[in-house]
Amino acid sequence: MKRKIDEIIAEIFAIAGLILFFGKREWFPDFYNPKFMAVMAFLSSFLIFLPRLFFKTSDDAEKQKSLNFLQTGLVIILLLNGLGSLGFFQMYKIGFEYDKFLHFVVPFVSTTVIGRFGFQWYGWSFKKSVILAASIVLLGGFIWEFFEFFGDYFLKTQMLGYYGKFIVKDTVWDLIINAIGIASGIVAFAKFDKFRFI
Repeated sequence: MKRKIDEIIAEIFAIAGLILFFGKREWFPDFYNPKFMAVMAFLSSFLIFLPRLFFKTSDDAEKQKSLNFLQTGLVIILLLNGLGSLGFFQMYKIGFEYDKFLHFVVPFVSTTVIGRFGFQWYGWSFKKSVILAASIVLLGGFIWEFFEFFGDYFLKTQMLGYYGKFIVKDTVWDLIINAIGIASGIVAFAKFDKFRFI
């Protein structure tokens, strides 16, 4: 039986989590927090299958497509975040703001897939799908900033700002770029599926 890419990625997350959790501290770069990263890797592995646990496979072809789309979007988001944790955030040193890239792509993908899922799975109007998707993603952006604060304060991570520097400026820009990502996701959702506000 042909294995799905999401299963392979989930296994990669699980293996990475084992290496991070049981590996020696000297194996990893100084900016790593191996135990915290291991927990996040295990969580990512689990989250990949979460849509299938909550939403059972449907005989309706359109519903099935929307569920596949939702899971694919989740895999993309988790994979990009995982790469960032492994060191892609360091690309700011060569002029590429990977953090800002994520703050655009994640809301863009999230808004598109949640909106489409609401429209096709629940039969919401396009307007309702957009409002709920945008609200969920906007709230998620604020929760993420709080999560970064919690991680830095209690777990000694360095997620806020640029490894603990320029925190206020970075947070404001993160939220602005989140909003741009959401707006772009709404446009993509409308253009891709050729819906109108109804």
